[in-house]
Amino acid sequence: MSDPIPVQGQNVAINISTPLTLIGLFVAILRERFLATTPSDPPLKWNWIDDLKTTGVFIEAGFNENMEGRNTRPGIWVDRDQTSYGQVAIGDQDQIPILMRSGQRYYYASAETDMVVTCTSKDRGESMMVGSVVQDFLQMSSRVIQKYFGLRDVSPIILNATTPHEKDRELMVTPVQFRVFYEARWTTLPIAPVLHGINLKLADVTDPDLYFRDIVLRDN
Repeated sequence: MSDPIPVQGQNVAINISTPLTLIGLFVAILRERFLATTPSDPPLKWNWIDDLKTTGVFIEAGFNENMEGRNTRPGIWVDRDQTSYGQVAIGDQDQIPILMRSGQRYYYASAETDMVVTCTSKDRGESMMVGSVVQDFLQMSSRVIQKYFGLRDVSPIILNATTPHEKDRELMVTPVQFRVFYEARWTTLPIAPVLHGINLKLADVTDPDLYFRDIVLRDN
């Protein structure tokens, strides 16, 4: 597989095609929202600073939630839940499905990813207020975000109840959930050379079944 094909008219600097990209996108958007220099009426109580020691609010990807100091300030953790792909065309083939000279094939599909933005704080009310700011901002900006970053759609933003954290009962969490719809595009190169390479390796072993099992079980 190779990089997705640029869509005509799309900003060449934007390539939204994976859940990991979406996490980075919404982390960046929320950081900009919580900057002290971003206009806000009334001014936000919490400001994001690009320094873990001095920032007033953590805004990170969800897999960074165990970083030192996360319990001392409110945090906004962006993560994703399930992702699914839907078929748009037969065989997921693009309008020009193959480049004859190289054999490169072009594909696309509709993709949906459930996003979870967890707002944490030692204080229940603060967790709830941060969650409300995140919900309001994403809901009221969703059409602009969708248009600028080439997303197909963003579902209504859901603010869930504030509850104790399952791993730390002193920490309160307020999840904000929504679904992002976008277009996944990719290309593949002819697989025959890859399969031929595997076949050559098999010619040097006595038991192909054992060869493949060793690949799976190898721990170094």
